[in-house]
Amino acid sequence: MRKVALALVAISALIFSSTPVSQAGLNAPVNLDNPRVVPIFGQDGASEVRLMAGWSGFLYSPRIVFSAAHSHYRFDNNGNRILQEPPFITVGGPNSSAKNAEGRAKVIKTFVAEFTQSENDFIVLVLDRDLVTVPPANLLTSEIEAELVNARAEVDFHGYGEYRDRCAPGEKNPCKKDWNNPNQRTSELPRITKMNLAPLSDSYFSWITGNQRTEIRETIISNPQGCPGDSGGPITTVYKGELLYLGQGLAGANVYACGAGDSKSKENTPDSFGWFSPVFKHLDLLKEAEAFVAQQVAVNKSSTSKPTTSINCVKGKLTKKVTGPNTKCPKGFKKK
Repeated sequence: MRKVALALVAISALIFSSTPVSQAGLNAPVNLDNPRVVPIFGQDGASEVRLMAGWSGFLYSPRIVFSAAHSHYRFDNNGNRILQEPPFITVGGPNSSAKNAEGRAKVIKTFVAEFTQSENDFIVLVLDRDLVTVPPANLLTSEIEAELVNARAEVDFHGYGEYRDRCAPGEKNPCKKDWNNPNQRTSELPRITKMNLAPLSDSYFSWITGNQRTEIRETIISNPQGCPGDSGGPITTVYKGELLYLGQGLAGANVYACGAGDSKSKENTPDSFGWFSPVFKHLDLLKEAEAFVAQQVAVNKSSTSKPTTSINCVKGKLTKKVTGPNTKCPKGFKKK
């Protein structure tokens, strides 16, 4: 698998530099239909808050958010993983405006997968409180994965990332990431693009041996239609009438990230493909996060609950027992 990983990194590096990058679809429409798409913010100090470029998430449950590990880590020239997240991270409400700071919850714990330069780009964030009241989301399984890929099912990509060409007038693709370019900016609201899952075609990997192609089949492969979703943003579909979460925004090869090309040269090459790490590979992280949340809830209840006491109150020959916090006798009664 090491040789496969190196080969994928070599190609990805030509397109996305040293880490996977995928932005919200180029001029993709705003979409507020998914009730679990959330913006994730980085805060360096007391007042400086910004929506991290290409940083979105999926609200699995009231306090648990799924996102992309590469938004929190980078790799040095030797392939060592280095933490690069800001001191404080907060999460906005589902489909909320990136300009609205009201109601954000603070991230207090993260659980990261065995993230490498080519695999397991997945992280679980735990919030300090319930963001909204929602039941746990439906998650992809390996059995459903096979069914969806075989059916070439349509999936949705959501996110707050770039959605316009980063190329200045007259520039040719690929264009450098230039924060001074007014065409490069974060969307205020989540956007959506659609793609269809497809079985892995050997033609995508003509430069890899048969045994190595077999190893790569462990990862879902999507066809190159359209643009990938925002980094960390959810990949979802409707399965048997209900919203199903597959994984977080994909990386790819032989494909330009959205916003990286002008109108004449943004098309993907014929052998382009995208892949992402399916959520069922990371259920151990979810289990740890849920245990952490349960512990936090128990601690909060213990610290906020007031001790109860009982007293007897009398009024003439009538005796009344009163139990509870801050107990006192009713009007007309005296403590016995």
